[in-house]
Amino acid sequence: MMHATCSRRAVIRRAAILTGYGAVAASGFVEILAFAQTAKVAQNVAQYQTTPKDKAQCNNCASFITPSSCKLVDGTISPSGWCTLYVAKT
Repeated sequence: MMHATCSRRAVIRRAAILTGYGAVAASGFVEILAFAQTAKVAQNVAQYQTTPKDKAQCNNCASFITPSSCKLVDGTISPSGWCTLYVAKT
């Protein structure tokens, strides 16, 4: 059973981050999660694009940091961009 603050979407996002960086040394599950929470993936790994996907775009994503960065994706991020790690703000 999953903890209330650990959604399926969050688990998938963390898995994508770990996949983007390849296999992490087997130093324990807690250390892997700590790494995933602080590391950013490259734009190409997140399939980042500078245009929105339908109504989904970075400036209404939970990970977007105004004016032009992201908690999960490295580099300069366009507010009207989009990537596969997009999660709508609630």
